[in-house]
Amino acid sequence: MGAECSTTRLWAALAAAGFTILLFVNGIPGEFVFDDHEAIENNLDVRLDTPLSDVFSNDFWGLPLDDPESHKSYRPLTVLSFRFNRYLHGLWAPGFHVGNIAAHSLVCVLFFWFCSGLGMGLSGSLGAALLFAAHPVHTEAVTSIVGRTEILSAFFFLLSIIAYQRSLNRYYNSPTDTRRPERFSVLWMALAVFLSAVSLLCKEQGVTALGVCLSYDVFVVCGFNFRSFAVACRYMLRGFKQWENMKRHIHPPEWLLSLIKRVIIIVTTAIVLLTLRIIIIGGGSPSFVDSDNPASFSPHFQTRLLTYSYLCAFNFWLLLCPSWLCYDWSMGSIPLVDSLGDGRNLATCAVMVILVCLLLHGLSSGYSRTTALQNGYAAIPASEENNHVTTVAPNGQSTSCHFMHRKKKTSGSRDSSTTADKALQRSKHLSVFALSLLLLPFLPASNLFFPVGFVVAERILYLPSMGFCLLVAIGYKQLRSKWKVPAILALCCILLMFSAKTLARNLEWSNTQTLAEAALKVNSGNAKVHLTMGNVLAQQGNRSCEGFYRRALTLRPQYTAAWANLGLVLLNTDRPQEAEDCYRRALAIKPDHVNGNTNMAHLCRLQGRWEEARRHYSEAARRRPKNPALHYFIGFASEKLGSPEDLQQAELKFQKAIQLHPAYWEAHLALGRLLATTSNGRRLQHGFPKGKQMDKAILHYEKAIRLKPDDPEARYELGRLLLSKGHTRRAEEELLAAVRLSPSHAHAHFELGNAYEALGNTRQAVTSLQRAVNLDQTLAVARQKLDSLIIAS
Repeated sequence: MGAECSTTRLWAALAAAGFTILLFVNGIPGEFVFDDHEAIENNLDVRLDTPLSDVFSNDFWGLPLDDPESHKSYRPLTVLSFRFNRYLHGLWAPGFHVGNIAAHSLVCVLFFWFCSGLGMGLSGSLGAALLFAAHPVHTEAVTSIVGRTEILSAFFFLLSIIAYQRSLNRYYNSPTDTRRPERFSVLWMALAVFLSAVSLLCKEQGVTALGVCLSYDVFVVCGFNFRSFAVACRYMLRGFKQWENMKRHIHPPEWLLSLIKRVIIIVTTAIVLLTLRIIIIGGGSPSFVDSDNPASFSPHFQTRLLTYSYLCAFNFWLLLCPSWLCYDWSMGSIPLVDSLGDGRNLATCAVMVILVCLLLHGLSSGYSRTTALQNGYAAIPASEENNHVTTVAPNGQSTSCHFMHRKKKTSGSRDSSTTADKALQRSKHLSVFALSLLLLPFLPASNLFFPVGFVVAERILYLPSMGFCLLVAIGYKQLRSKWKVPAILALCCILLMFSAKTLARNLEWSNTQTLAEAALKVNSGNAKVHLTMGNVLAQQGNRSCEGFYRRALTLRPQYTAAWANLGLVLLNTDRPQEAEDCYRRALAIKPDHVNGNTNMAHLCRLQGRWEEARRHYSEAARRRPKNPALHYFIGFASEKLGSPEDLQQAELKFQKAIQLHPAYWEAHLALGRLLATTSNGRRLQHGFPKGKQMDKAILHYEKAIRLKPDDPEARYELGRLLLSKGHTRRAEEELLAAVRLSPSHAHAHFELGNAYEALGNTRQAVTSLQRAVNLDQTLAVARQKLDSLIIAS
């Protein structure tokens, strides 16, 4: 029978995994969207040539943790998973999507087994797992690749709680077991603690696994309820004198001592983990701007409190009815709640009432009140044999009482609790635990303890939704016990609606354009959404992007990114003066804005204003010191300025760009060209440098060609160097490649003619020189060489 039950559960788990894969398989062809670009494509820590140590010293976005702009999001294991994907298939987005879907299906299977361990039964566990798999709010966590932080954190989060369950299994084998564990497995407890630490390294909220473990222990295993806490409080308030008298006579039960030990272990571990994390990130608060989270910048406590409370209610509504889904809710999309008369406070109160009612219902007792006073001493009643507390009265007679609230079965008495009553009481304990699973993982993102960098983010509901799904499954079980068919039909209807919404939402996340178009339907007042739409159209060369940028500026006139991007459009449509005005507006708002400085530097570079270009590139590099392109362009501008000091700086900057990105072929080419045309910090008018500098130049040219074999200019310049150094055969090979790649390259034909002449192949030399002259009539040196060869032959 046990084997048959295990087989059934295995098939149910596989069904949950298959259902999950079918729901998200249409998201596999999706591209990198939204935060994927910064977290994966542009993140230096995801590149295979970046030292692994950088992953553990930088934040999730690749910025050093001590950088003023760092969000302090320390998630090295998630970054390593991205790096592993890149090792397997490069920057192929579908491969990343497959990884997310596989991880999500594993989480669904773990959630099913976890619910089974709570005594939810096959139908309740499967219902909770399917509901979790299909919930549309998970599309951002699964179909958006950066949402892997939530999935990996949830995976180890569940493993931590399951390990904690196993640590108590010796004395607590199932939710129907009436014994409280007097001991626990140290090995499984250590594993639970370790897995919570691993979850923390995937996402900050992973540390709340420890709190959920305690909730499971207190409410599900030990069966604490409201009356238990009330009696305990009254017991503790009897007074110091009576307590001093009683503590000499009361011997606490073993299970209570064991529970206290577990609480101490978990609380101590949580404090240690949080302290270590604060030390690693260097302390301090993360850096955000007011557009990310306007409420956190409000000077009024009432406004912050009312707004944060409403946002909690808004998140609860997204779990209950996920119809308004949008990838971004910043930029004032949800106005601040600054007065008690705001109608949205009613929604906040309604959600608070629902949660409080659920909590009170879960903590209420279904048993009769037990006398808590024996022989003048207060005690807390209990039911199990291992819960006896022995006391000694003042008259010397010993008596015993019980420490918990469950009613004891006496010999010969008839059990007054029916099976239904016991099931109801167990469901109450599970309801309290489900509430803790809903609320505790949400606390780090609630703004109640520290500000976060968003207003509403669907992905952070991934873990809390487990508690929500568990609550729904508990209600489904209660309803199914009375009305089986209506309960099944109701669950099926919910799953169908959620599945349809998830499938549609996956397609919206397939690329940036569909994501922005969907967001405009839900949140048209968000300036960032208009900016994103403008960026998409700008990449397509569609001039209507200008309208979206201007709309974003209408909604938020101080939006520096919109000014910078609008300037880029104006520059590309031959309006350089208007573009410069936009860049200056952006830099007037935020002088150290990276894109504003970079775009302004590009404009100056195009106009030959090299000193100004270098200044703006340097300002951008000060904020992004690990951006190799910025160092490259500083070197490019310095080389154009041409003084000995500038040429030395150019060499250093090209080397820095190569150090940050060894596969940066443009930097190798620029450094090779600089080394080939300078000597002792001065530009050579004729010829090439000698000795080691020439060898270094050739080395960088060769690296540039290996990285980009189809660049004719690099091959031409390398051929010239090799020819001047006497490596004629190698020079011939490179010059032949250059003219094959660019048949109209007159100078390459000329140098190839010189190589043939050096090899004694006069006929080929004449042919190459003739082509050079035909391609460029002004190439006098080629004509002279051609005439001399013809005369000599």
